[in-house]
This record gives sequence, C-alpha cells and structure tokens, in this order.
Amino acid sequence: MKTFYVNLCLVILVASFSNFSFSAISKEQAQLLQDLPPDMRDIMRAKMEKSGELQKEIEEFEIGKIPTLIERPNEIRCDDCIFGYNFFRFSPTTFAPVQETPIRDDYILGPGDRIESEYFGANDDENDAYISRNGSFVLPLVGPVNLAGLTLQEAREYVEDKVKAKILGTDVHITLKELRSIQLYIVGEAYKPGSYTISSLSSVSNLLFMSGGVNRNGSLRNIQIKRGGKVIKVFDFYDLLLKGDTSSDIHLEQGDTIYIPFIENSIRMNGAFKRAARFEFKQGETLKDAVLLAGGYKTEVTDEPRLELSRINKSINTREVFYLKSTNDLNNSILEDGDSVSVSEIAGLKAETINLSGEVKYPGVYTISSGDTLLDIIDRAGGYTREAFSQGAIFTREEVALQQKEAFMRSADNLEKSLTDAITSGVMGDGITNLEPVYVLINKLRQQKPIGRQVVDASILKLKTDPFVNFEVRGKDTFFVPKRPNSVNVVGEILNSSTHKYDPDLDLMDYVSLSGGLAKTADKNRIFVVLPNGQAIPAEQKFLRKGRDIVPGSTIVISRSTRTLDGIAIAQIGAPIFANLATSIAAIAAISNN
Repeated sequence: MKTFYVNLCLVILVASFSNFSFSAISKEQAQLLQDLPPDMRDIMRAKMEKSGELQKEIEEFEIGKIPTLIERPNEIRCDDCIFGYNFFRFSPTTFAPVQETPIRDDYILGPGDRIESEYFGANDDENDAYISRNGSFVLPLVGPVNLAGLTLQEAREYVEDKVKAKILGTDVHITLKELRSIQLYIVGEAYKPGSYTISSLSSVSNLLFMSGGVNRNGSLRNIQIKRGGKVIKVFDFYDLLLKGDTSSDIHLEQGDTIYIPFIENSIRMNGAFKRAARFEFKQGETLKDAVLLAGGYKTEVTDEPRLELSRINKSINTREVFYLKSTNDLNNSILEDGDSVSVSEIAGLKAETINLSGEVKYPGVYTISSGDTLLDIIDRAGGYTREAFSQGAIFTREEVALQQKEAFMRSADNLEKSLTDAITSGVMGDGITNLEPVYVLINKLRQQKPIGRQVVDASILKLKTDPFVNFEVRGKDTFFVPKRPNSVNVVGEILNSSTHKYDPDLDLMDYVSLSGGLAKTADKNRIFVVLPNGQAIPAEQKFLRKGRDIVPGSTIVISRSTRTLDGIAIAQIGAPIFANLATSIAAIAAISNN
C-alpha cells in the first residue's frame, strides 16, 4: 500500500510538472491575543467579546445585518508601536445602543430607560413606558413614581412597596425592556475621534474597542475621563491588559468626554524578556517596573542577569550604555523617554529536541544536549530494529528547508527573467501563444514549502568511523528509518507506471522495459533516479550503462519532453526542481505510511 501511494504521488507530480502547476500552500492567520500572558488571555478575550456584543445589535437594513467590526483599512501589524496598540486592529462600521444585554441589579436607572410593569392578583393592569426627563414613571392605579437614580434592584423594592400600600391583593413585577442611549465624545489621539451614541452600560474599555482605540501616537496609560469639565478618572489600559485589573474601568455617563493624550514616555525592552516590545511608562517608574511590564525574564536567563541600558545623553546628543545587575540598580534607575534595555540568555539552556520515528527500538522525542551527534541519539533510542533500512533514512532540518525554499524562489526569478527577455526582444518562437502555464509555474514555485530533507549516510558503521558523517543534531530535526524495501518504482512518461520486485540482475532500462517502455512524450535525455537516501541523479551520469546500480527502494522517473521557448528551456530549469519535489513526495509518503 505504501509503494502504491508513493507511485501515485510521483505520477501526479510528473503530470503537474508537465502542465506547469504545483499545489498551493495556505497561510496561517495571525492571532490578536498571542502576545498576552496565558492567565490574561481569557480576561481580555471576554472583554473583547463583550465589546463585540455591545456593537452587534445594530441597525438592520433591508439587505440584512452588516458586520459591525472590520479590520482597519490597509492596517498591518505595527512592530514599532507601543505594546497594546495591535489589540485595536478592528474598527467599527456603525455605533448604536445595545438592547439585549443582561442587566445587573446595580444598574442605575435614568431618563430614557424603558420600563414595563405588570400586576398580578386582584388587578392585572400593566404599563410600558419610558422614564421621563424628570425621572418619573407612571404606575397604573398608583400614579407617577420617581425611579431615576435608583438601581434596578432598589426600583423593584420601591415599586413593590408602593403597590402593596395602595392596592390590596396585588403583586407587581417590573422589567427593563430597553436601555437608554448616552452620547459622549472621544477626542485627542483616538483612531476615530468624534461623538458617539452608545449603550448606557458601556465602560471606558468598551468604548475604546468599539471606536477603534488609539492611533499610533495615542497614550494607553493616561486616558482621561472628563465629566463636567473635570478629570474624574485616569484609565490605565495596561492594568486591564497585563493584570486583569478593572478597578479604573468605570461606566460612562451622558456627556462624558474621553481624552487620549500623546505618548510622553516609552522604553524598548529587547532580548530574553518574556514579552519583548516597546512599552509606554509613567513618569517616575523604574527599571524594575519596566521588567515587570515585559513579563520578567525567560527561563534561560541567570538568576542575577546583567542588563544593558542604552540612554540618550541630551547634553551631548549621543547614546550612552550602562550595565546594571543588582536589585538596587533596578529600583534606583528612574526611566527616561527613549531608553532601551537588553538582557541576554545563557547559550545551551534552551530545551532542544529531535524526533526519531520508524525502525528504531524506542521511537519518540529526545532532548538534545550540547554536542550530541546523530549516533548518540540513535544509541539512546536503542539502535535500529532488524527490519531497519538505514540506506533509506529520512533526515529533515528547518535550515535546509529554508535553503530549498530560497532555491525555488531563485529558479522562479530566473524563469521569469528569461521569459520577460524573450518577450521584450521579440524573438519568441513561432506558435508560442499561450504562456499562461509558464506563469502558473512561476507562481507555484514561489508557493512551495519544502520539507527540508538532507541526504545522510545513516549506517552504524559509517557513523562510528567517519566524524564527518556523524554530524551534530539540532533542535527540531527529525529522523525517520523505514523498513527494508524490496521493490523499484518506475513512474512518469512510461506506458505503465508500476512497481517491480527488486532483482539484482536488472539495470535501469530493464525496469523501463518491464513497465512497457518509454511513451512518445518521454524525454530520453531527462531520466533520473531517486535513490533511497534522497539523492536524485540524472540517469546519463551513472545508470544508462550495463551494470547493477539500481538499489532496492529506488524510484526511476521519466520526464516529459518540453518544448524550448527560444532559449527558455522550461524542462532544463524545472527538472532539477522536479527531482527535489519528487524526493520530498517520496519522503512524505514513506513517513505517512509507516
């Protein structure tokens, strides 16, 4: 079954190469909450969801409900902005009061709230009306009662007492059917300053999320709430963002003004901090406070780290570097605008692992110590099993994947340049009219994500005797040892792509003959063999001669003949890439079907 899937994948790849198309790779979406410490994520998520609810019940149009929050136009993640700015990447499309949010008993009633009263018992009267501007609400058979300024719970108790005193045998129930709207202002360095009509339940943090927050110059730690021309509260968004403290997140009232001043002071925290970023700080805060903003140190930092403080000396207009170590140094170092702090980690303390799978006695994930080699890790895994085929071992490394990706990008660039030169020079070959497949090839080459297979010699004897073969392993490496194969695959432009039992007396052309021979579309000059260890070797270099060079587990690939576009040899450029991709597909199939 495994060899069937290998053949199928390689045949699909050959066909894709012939039509100049490869599979696309999708991109991962960024997460807004990834920079927060784990214990704060739930709190911030709840706050953001609540803000979404406050915006969700908005105007309904004939075409239905429209989204109320959209990503800021042309907005990208700002790495140089102060920490917290990126939490406001989404801005509203409309602003209107919410009507279906659970109301707490401590909600304070006011003019514009809609109250429903219902009688039960001897009378069944009811009334549904707004609290008037003078704060009164009319109760049937009782008359107007003043509810403005009372909490919802106080209003219930007050109305019940009034009804019991006036109407015998009657109980009353009141509910808040509609919230009043309040109008207030957000000014200064806001993303969208202006006048807003919002729910009377809204708090400062709700309004910030609903209005799009601050712009890139706006302060997050000195947000002023003004009522009647006086500052009644200063809201520090960092208290909510980093500590989950909502003590300064007050509810807003009619006519309030939210003023966002400029950022006055900021510091850059670099290196081995848990949350390295640029932070806004308050006047008088110390370096110890800045370390807390950055989440403290990573595990790989010593107990008494030495911090490097870079500070602007305004008298001589240059930067000076200071080194701080003791607790007293941190407590006594008052921060200044423009400071930059760095801390280094100790090399070798970060936990690095390698994943061993396949035919080893104890497969699994192993921790790497400094200087560990491939043989060391194999020994720790108990060595190979009796069915292990070390010649076909599959070793992958992230660094190699990046190098292979760069090679694909260069090939795409070269192909694009050659094609452009041929078109602009006017020497395009006769009959070449449809260049779309070539453009598709260029685009797909740029989308490929190689697995990073590195050719290795994993035989125990070689590993023990040759130090160049027994290399040091690195974190995130993978090592897979397949079972011993007993077949040879023949795929591509062949009359019958098939898998044959390995015969030491057969050479390359014998296997081709067993598969029905070459198809008319085959390119005899571009036959290559993928060896079990991952090497892809052109057949003319080694195999098209009488001999016994084909080893079990090899795959013979016959490329399709491709026309040259006046000097643009598509096959010549694509065949090496195709060989690499064929190798990757064979490796993936081997690992997946183990």
